Amino acid sequence: MTEVFVKLMNKGLKYDEHNKFTFETKDDATVRDLIDELHDEYGERFEVYLEDKDKRVLRRDAIVVVNGMNMVAKKGDRTKLSKGDLIVFMIAAVGG
Repeated sequence: MTEVFVKLMNKGLKYDEHNKFTFETKDDATVRDLIDELHDEYGERFEVYLEDKDKRVLRRDAIVVVNGMNMVAKKGDRTKLSKGDLIVFMIAAVGG
């Protein structure tokens, strides 16, 4: 198992729920694997980041940052995770 740090940020959470927490993921895990595992573990709390809950597809305005870099700039949801990585999930601020 690989221990990573996860931070879930969105307006529906209380301030203290924005703190990072450790999460055990499988060895050689990718962001895609982590999405599946977080959904299994946290259910509705994690679903705010998903467009399709059954297929576990991220919302268009969901941003996933791995060690300070948007996963899109890496390999998207195929970005490999390593021990100690910090993965932040957030929803982009939109409006006019």
